[in-house]
Amino acid sequence: MKRDLVCAVGLALYFATCALAQTAAPLAVVDVNVVDVRKGEIRGHQTVVIAEGRITGIGSSDRVRVPARAIRIPGEGRYLIPGLWDMHIHLRSSEARPDVPLVEENAALLDLFLPNGVVGVREMGGDLADFVFRWREETRSGKRIGPRILTAGRKIDQIPPAWPGSLGVETPEAAREAVRQMKQSGADFIKVYFAYVRPEVLGAVVDEAHKAGLRVVGHRAYNLPLQTVVDLGQDGIEHAFYTLAYQRDGYEELNREAAARKHTSLEVSPAERWARMLYLEDAKEEERDYRVMAQKQVWVTPTLTATIRVWQELGEHDFASDDRKRFVYPAVWESWDPKLGRRRPPSGDLRKILTEVNKRAQRATVAAYKAGVPMLAGTDCGVDNNYMIPGWSLHEELENLVKAGLTPLDALRMATINAARWRGADSSEGTVEEGKVADLVLLRSNPLEAISHTREIAAVFAGGKYYSRSALDAMLGRVEERVSAARSQQVR
Repeated sequence: MKRDLVCAVGLALYFATCALAQTAAPLAVVDVNVVDVRKGEIRGHQTVVIAEGRITGIGSSDRVRVPARAIRIPGEGRYLIPGLWDMHIHLRSSEARPDVPLVEENAALLDLFLPNGVVGVREMGGDLADFVFRWREETRSGKRIGPRILTAGRKIDQIPPAWPGSLGVETPEAAREAVRQMKQSGADFIKVYFAYVRPEVLGAVVDEAHKAGLRVVGHRAYNLPLQTVVDLGQDGIEHAFYTLAYQRDGYEELNREAAARKHTSLEVSPAERWARMLYLEDAKEEERDYRVMAQKQVWVTPTLTATIRVWQELGEHDFASDDRKRFVYPAVWESWDPKLGRRRPPSGDLRKILTEVNKRAQRATVAAYKAGVPMLAGTDCGVDNNYMIPGWSLHEELENLVKAGLTPLDALRMATINAARWRGADSSEGTVEEGKVADLVLLRSNPLEAISHTREIAAVFAGGKYYSRSALDAMLGRVEERVSAARSQQVR
C-alpha cells in the first residue's frame, strides 16, 4: 500500500511537471551561479530567462528583466551548466540471443539518461537501427521525452562482422556501397569497427562518407598504425587504447607473424599480442601522431570507464547488489553477467597486462589532450557492455577522466561544448549564453571544484522544457515499474 501511494504521488508530480514543461510561459531561473565552460569561470547571482526553447536573457539578477508572466524557478545559489552529452552509447540486442530484439529493454535504457542530466547521445550502431531511427524522430518531434539522438545506424566491419547487424565488407566497392546504404537510411555519421582492414578499403569508406557529408569514427584496425588511420582521413577514434602508437617496423612484423600463425596451434594469444604491443609502444611516435591529430582535428572518445570495468573490475566486484539493478530489464542485466553474457573477465597474465594497458591509455589521454587533440566524453554503455548503466556511467567517465589527470573543467567541456563542436552546433548549443538552446542542468554544488558534483542534479532543462528533481525521479519510477513487471513475468 505504501509503495502504491509513493508511486501515485510520484506520477502526479511527474505529470504536473510535464504540464509545466509544455507551457508556453517563459521560465526564469533566479539567483543562480552560471558555469561558463568556455572561460572556466563562475558568474554568481545570475538570472537566466528561457522562452521558446532558448535562453533569451542572462545577466546579474538585479539587472535582468524577468517577463511578468514568467514562471520563476529559484536558483538558490545552485550551479547551472550546459546539458551533458554521452557521445558513445549502444542500443542493440544481446549477442548471446540475437534472435530476441530487446526493443522495450533498450527503450527503457534510453529513459535513464535525462534523469541523469544527459540531454543527448551519440549511438554508435547496432542491430536495432530501424528502432533507433524511429526513437530519434520521435524525440525530435516531441512525441518522446528523452535525450536527443545521433546514430550511425549500422556499423561497417569486415566479413564476418563482430556484431549482429553490422555491414560486412571486403572490397572498396562494397565499402562505398555500405556507406551509401547508411546515408540513404538516415545515418548521422559512419562507424567503422574493423579489427583488420586493407588500407584501400578503409580509404574507400572515408572517401565515400566525406562525399556524402558524413564523418567516419570508430576503432583503429589492429593491422594499421595510428598514423596510417589518421592519414587515411578517419575523423575520430573511439577508446583511448587505440591511440597508443608503436615502433613501426616492430609493429608491422608482429602483425605479419600474427597472420602467419593464425588458425594454428601457435596462434598469437591476446596476452602475447598485448604484451608485445606494450613493449613496442613508442612515446616519440605518439607525440608526432598527436600533433597531426590536433592539426587535422581527429576526435578521440577515451571511454576509460568501460575498459576499467571490463578489464579490471569484472570478476572482482560484485554488481549483483547494485541498487540501480531495479532500473534495468532482466535480459540486459543477464547480458552483463560474465557467466551468461558476451564478455568474460580476463585472468592471470592477461588481467595484469590489460591493467597496464589501461594505465597507459589514461596517460595517453592526458598527453593527447594537452597536445590539442579534441576529445569527447562517452561511455560505451548498453547491452553486452558489463554494468555500464546509462546515465550514471557518464558521471563515472567524467570522474575517471579527472583521475587520469585532466581537470574538472576539461572533463566538463568534453561532455558539453566539445560535444556541440563535434555536432557543428557550438554557435547555438554547448554553453549557457543568450541565444543558445536551453539544454541545461541545475546542480546543487560547483562542478569545477569536484567533478563528482555533476551527479547532484536538482533539475534539467531539455529544449527549454523544465523537469524538476521530482519529475526526474518519477521518470525513473516509471522505468522501475516496467522492470519490476518484467521480473515478475520472468519468475512465473
